[in-house]
Amino acid sequence: MKITRILAAIFATLLPLAAGATTLVIPASGTGPGANDSHWQTELTLHNLSASAVTATLTFHDVTGSAGTSTVTVAPRATVAIADVVASRFGREAATGAIEIAFDSAFAQKLTVSSRTFNKSAAGEFGQDIPAVDQASIPEGGSTVVLSGPSSATEARFNFGVYADKASTIQWDLVRADGSIAASKELTYAAGTQAQYNGGVAALFNTDAQDNDTIHAVVTSGRAIAYGSVVDNVSGDPTYVPGILARADSRIDFAGIAFGDSSSVSVPDANHDGLLDRSIDVQTGSWPINFRIVVNSTTPATFELLNAPPQLRFYDAHGGLTWWPDAASSGTTLNLKVRVTADGATEIITIPFNLH
Repeated sequence: MKITRILAAIFATLLPLAAGATTLVIPASGTGPGANDSHWQTELTLHNLSASAVTATLTFHDVTGSAGTSTVTVAPRATVAIADVVASRFGREAATGAIEIAFDSAFAQKLTVSSRTFNKSAAGEFGQDIPAVDQASIPEGGSTVVLSGPSSATEARFNFGVYADKASTIQWDLVRADGSIAASKELTYAAGTQAQYNGGVAALFNTDAQDNDTIHAVVTSGRAIAYGSVVDNVSGDPTYVPGILARADSRIDFAGIAFGDSSSVSVPDANHDGLLDRSIDVQTGSWPINFRIVVNSTTPATFELLNAPPQLRFYDAHGGLTWWPDAASSGTTLNLKVRVTADGATEIITIPFNLH
């Protein structure tokens, strides 16, 4: 019996393991004419540091979703550059979209991916690098992504966009140089879609751009990459604007969490950033936990759960919640996202839990 078990264990180690996939995302690529007689194309470059060949699957995503696939094999220690990839691999004459690059995770540290999107004109080429983003690090619900516009709105145009890795809702805020919010718009995006707003301030917010405009892309649900590009109006020279993750001081007065029927805060948000100062420990499979979100406001606050499990729900309209997590969830964590509106402001707060 012992010999059988030993042989079984040996044979198990000889069986091939199921391969996982690594996915990188180029959030913006394109081909075709643009504003001011510009003409754009994207060159995609893959470099293989492995002693084995690597095959990657390329998927183009535009505003409609998945819009074509192509495969590329990179020989050991070799480089493959794909010129005008959107046209040459996906057959598009004029298009803007994201490119997913998926390959075996065994090569996660062996295959590098880079892209260059450039304006090709009689005066030469003016280009920008658009880096690949690991799918695992794409901002999730509750994230604020900051995109900085040009210092001169007359000399340069500001394009920006988003790739939704999952079905996502984005609250777009136009923030002027003095800190005022000039306009806001909330839009939903289907999973696997990419949308770009050329001359974005006018296109999305229907208002004129100003010097030093900043865009906040608040991911209220899902997972999404927000990005931008500043393009010189005379030369057509672009500069890529990466989305920068940041956390703003909350515009609502989220005091923290009170347990049971108490109105006294037990776990605060002392620095007013919308994130509870510490995680709440919850015992699973025994009895429900009741707690209340405490928001100080002159008018009654409203609450909306964005990612709650089925057992977690409101028992009143004043932020009171009850939760009875089952034993199967022991050892997991939850960063609960709640949309709160109070005194004319709407924010997403985060309440972290550790389940035991």
